[in-house]
Amino acid sequence: MDLVEAIEKLKKKDNEAFEYIYNYTKSSVYGIIINIVKSRDVTEDLMQDTYIQVVKSINSYNSNYKFSSWVIMIARNKAIDYYRKNKKEMLIDITESEYLFPNVKSDVTNELNANYFLSLLDDSEREVVILYAMENYKHKEIAKILNKPVGTITWLYNKAMKKMRDNMKEEKL
Repeated sequence: MDLVEAIEKLKKKDNEAFEYIYNYTKSSVYGIIINIVKSRDVTEDLMQDTYIQVVKSINSYNSNYKFSSWVIMIARNKAIDYYRKNKKEMLIDITESEYLFPNVKSDVTNELNANYFLSLLDDSEREVVILYAMENYKHKEIAKILNKPVGTITWLYNKAMKKMRDNMKEEKL
């Protein structure tokens, strides 16, 4: 089954298609939500809400747009809505890097470094870095997802990379 076929089957409420779509998008959805709410439990709840919304709204998906971008936008909106309703300080959980960096060997040092470097960034920078460096989206795609100009996305990414490089030099990592 490919993505186009899975989307069509999901419109007919096919469970296997849902599973395919979930596996195809789950790391991006998790990464975008955890970046905003910074709580594993809340992220899992919002992921469930996201996929419920995907199933309910699948017939309104416009195939002229990238499917994963559409799903991420739903997830991002759910997370932002939650954050606005529950404005309180949320800390980065050191165990989250396993989900944020699935291709990196998950040992304590890598987890500490990943979370440390992400903690140096503000929310906008962190969101761009997650989508670009970890989810392999291009700046143009990120701009559409975040509804910001491409120039702003490029600037945020470069600013974030400079912060991390400068800190790496200071810490001699």
